[in-house]
Amino acid sequence: MQTTVSVRGQTVIPKTIRKTMGIQPKDKLEWQIKDNVIIVYPIPPNPIQAAVGVLKGRGPTTDDLLVERRRDQEQEEV
Repeated sequence: MQTTVSVRGQTVIPKTIRKTMGIQPKDKLEWQIKDNVIIVYPIPPNPIQAAVGVLKGRGPTTDDLLVERRRDQEQEEV
């Protein structure tokens, strides 16, 4: 897919990309350059809500941490 940059530096995000990525009017985009490649990330309206669940399944669970803390407390008492 190709787009053209206007004299004002504007371009259009193709409809298929907007639809696939859920990009709506007034959404914000993050632009980065990495190894001479332009990378564009859509920023969700509520980034904290969007991040919920991203780390799920990584590292210890709350229950694991509580069990570990109880063990630590038992060892401190001995």
